[in-house]
Amino acid sequence: MKEDDDLVEGRVRRGRMLLAGAAGLALLVGLPFVFGFLSGDPPPPDEPAPTGPTSPFFDGPGAELHGHLAYTTFETEGSLGQRLVLIDLITGSFGMGPLVPVAEELRAAGASGNQLLLFADDAGARGVAFAVPDLSPGGRLREVAAGDVLTLSTDRTALLVGRSRPAGNDPGCESHSVTLDRVELATGRERPLFEDPVSCGTLISATLDRERLVASFVREGRAEVDAIWPQNPTVLFHDLAHVSVSPRGTLLLVEPEGDLDALGVWPSTPSGPVFVWPGSGSPRPLVSDRVLVAQRIVAWSDDGSQVVVNGSVRGERGMWLVYVPAGTIEPLLRPGVLSRRAGSSGAAFDDEGTIFAAIPGTIVIANDTGVFPLELPPDAPSPAGPLAWLP
Repeated sequence: MKEDDDLVEGRVRRGRMLLAGAAGLALLVGLPFVFGFLSGDPPPPDEPAPTGPTSPFFDGPGAELHGHLAYTTFETEGSLGQRLVLIDLITGSFGMGPLVPVAEELRAAGASGNQLLLFADDAGARGVAFAVPDLSPGGRLREVAAGDVLTLSTDRTALLVGRSRPAGNDPGCESHSVTLDRVELATGRERPLFEDPVSCGTLISATLDRERLVASFVREGRAEVDAIWPQNPTVLFHDLAHVSVSPRGTLLLVEPEGDLDALGVWPSTPSGPVFVWPGSGSPRPLVSDRVLVAQRIVAWSDDGSQVVVNGSVRGERGMWLVYVPAGTIEPLLRPGVLSRRAGSSGAAFDDEGTIFAAIPGTIVIANDTGVFPLELPPDAPSPAGPLAWLP
């Protein structure tokens, strides 16, 4: 019996040793998790999450910014004009660009969208467009063209220039001789697209969607929208004026408000309740559940699904973002802060759909997560309003 007792005792000792070893191993493996539970910290990930370039001066949700932001500033050390500022949205650095005239608009241009076009007043009742090939502080601007209507083509490679000159008085009204020319931004070559006298009327707007030319006129006290292909204009609509075309060819139209004889005077565009026309059927209200009175179409997304509009909704004037297919709307800038002057605000989309919007002293960005203020780099000058996004 003694031998059997020794055998049982040995087995018990070995079992206790194995149990102690297993417990020690479990404690060693589980210690980090126990510590994490007690400390409130989550366990470390199996592998680090990938990260991409983000803006070092903006920490809001979805702040993965890229490319460059160009804007104008009045901080010009005594100059009467403005100066361009260029921000690198990845590094957060900024540089001062050339002195420029007071800008009404900035536009990214060229086939790759990497050129800058500036629209300004030529001190008369016309506008003038400048190319900015050199963004250094001493860079010089190159005049592209001047006219009563200046519009960048939807492919951004050409400028449409409309000119309207008095052509004698018919009984009881004033007629004009109207020309529309295409200016290639790469070469500066100007090609006539349309020339025609407008009896008892004038040109009020025009756009160029690749080769499709659409223009609005006042004829004998009535607004109309004409399609020109490139000759023999066809009337699309009466009592409407078109104000913009999307990169996909969708037209925006308004029921003009106010004196029709005053329409088309630079830099204003026809204003009124805004409608959208995709190319067939009848125009429908741009916003489905309320009336948006548009004063200015500011920017389109590359796919034509979103548009930024300065205008009024239920008496509140602001900068609005409209999702075109659904007709939904949301404010980009708080109603009441927007000036009526075109050059006091601006907006631009980047190539991924992020929106930049500006008024004097403020730039915001908008994406799927909301609208957030953009913190400028330290010592960066204050924006005046117009801005453009460049790759």
